[in-house]
Amino acid sequence: MNAVLLISALIGATLILVRGTIFRPLQQRFALFRCSMCTGTWVGFAAGASGVVSVGQGRVIDTIVVGAATSFLALAADAVLLKLLGDPSEEKP
Repeated sequence: MNAVLLISALIGATLILVRGTIFRPLQQRFALFRCSMCTGTWVGFAAGASGVVSVGQGRVIDTIVVGAATSFLALAADAVLLKLLGDPSEEKP
């Protein structure tokens, strides 16, 4: 249960970085912050490398596994939310 909550938090952090209007200057300046898969990878790498989320296989394997899982799950969550809610950048004035 704890791991599910932590992975959910990582996905949430990724989506905030990619879709949050407060991070618009970063999104406009760096392509990394426009892609949920790319940002999810680095958020997951940071969580795995720091030991926040661990799969118990050593720091390097934890980093790779958590980075890959966060990347995939953030991409899936972003796609589902875009389908359900629409893309806010495509709103008509």
